[in-house]
Amino acid sequence: MPELESVLNVMERQRQALVDEYIQRAWTMFKSMTPADWWNDAVTEGVGAYVTEQQMAFIRRMRRLAISYADIMLGLVNISPDGQIPEYVVTRDNTDPWSVAVRPVSEYRHMATRDPTIRPLAWDNLEDKVQTAVDEWLDAAFGKVQDTARTDGQLASTHATLDRFKDSGVTMYRRVIHPELSRSGTCGLCVVASDRLYSIASLLPLHSNCHCGVIPVTESSDPGSGLTQSDLNRVYKAAWNALSDKRRKELEAQGFTYTTYGRDLMNVRVNYTVNGEIGPVMARADTGERNVPSRQGVEWHTPDREMTERQLQRMYDRAVAFDAHYRKVYETGQPDSFRYGGRTYTFRPSNHLEQAWAYHSRLMMSLRTTLGLAA
Repeated sequence: MPELESVLNVMERQRQALVDEYIQRAWTMFKSMTPADWWNDAVTEGVGAYVTEQQMAFIRRMRRLAISYADIMLGLVNISPDGQIPEYVVTRDNTDPWSVAVRPVSEYRHMATRDPTIRPLAWDNLEDKVQTAVDEWLDAAFGKVQDTARTDGQLASTHATLDRFKDSGVTMYRRVIHPELSRSGTCGLCVVASDRLYSIASLLPLHSNCHCGVIPVTESSDPGSGLTQSDLNRVYKAAWNALSDKRRKELEAQGFTYTTYGRDLMNVRVNYTVNGEIGPVMARADTGERNVPSRQGVEWHTPDREMTERQLQRMYDRAVAFDAHYRKVYETGQPDSFRYGGRTYTFRPSNHLEQAWAYHSRLMMSLRTTLGLAA
């Protein structure tokens, strides 16, 4: 048990470090834009191209870490690792990394349209009211960077780990909760899910900002069972201690203790729905909560090599189309509006146009090389 817990803790620290590093890189790039740049598709798509390259590198590192972790876990149940796991596989269906990378811009614009009278020319020396509003816009954008990073990191890690388990002959796994990684502790959904076994054939259900890990289970070995119960007990105790005095007294009057409260928490009913981008997700059945970030109702498929190639090709085609519009704005100095993929883009002149075009061109060349297209 100490060895298992040590491996889990090291894995989570390393995974969190990769997530934090990616968030910092992405947000530093977004923060480099001027207020006007946030409304200029030429700049935001170029920044998105830079972030996309960073995201793809991040996913590769997360997958390598996950495979190393899986190999250690397999060793604990006396199974030799087997199979060739791809270095890079996309994390979401029905979209692509570049489309996800620019979502903080959509979040910023959505918040800003609530007050169209506020359009700052710079970030400094703003009136208090304007500063408060702009800070809210930027906070929303930063929140989107965080959410997508954590979700994509979790997906990459889980997919790679379970693929390694599957290729090595493991058919079952369990979730392992990490209450220490959440500010508010492990949520009731994860508590419920951590006490159950899952088939490798079904992917790990997620929810926003989920920190759960996975451990292999065989007929003769279930190394995570004791650790999970230990964590559950800590969660129950912490939840009990966090109750208000009034609520605790009410429960005590009914004969409840933190252990009983824990059993009560285990009675939380869970719905499993399928999100068209990230796959199975959890939501509480008793509240009607859906907890599905986007693309609900769209058919979802497990990301694989074929899906990855399609998404890379889709991004390359978009990059080729955008390249002509970057060139037009650069050469004429005039805005250029055009339709692509069902939406309207407007590329405008900017002091950052040339740099944005360079980011875009670098992604385009990288995709061309990855896809093996002829020069």
